[in-house]
Amino acid sequence: MLKSFQTKLNLNNQQRSLAAKHAGVARHAWNWGLEICLKALSANKKLPTAID
Repeated sequence: MLKSFQTKLNLNNQQRSLAAKHAGVARHAWNWGLEICLKALSANKKLPTAID
């Protein structure tokens, strides 16, 4: 059985701004890593590890 919990955050303007910045950085890092993996796959190379 799967259960989930929803939590609503009541953020002030400064906290909302910081949360948006953190989400933007995380999205940038994900897209950067995805690009590296796709380039490696298209070149028939081994996928990079987290250490790489």
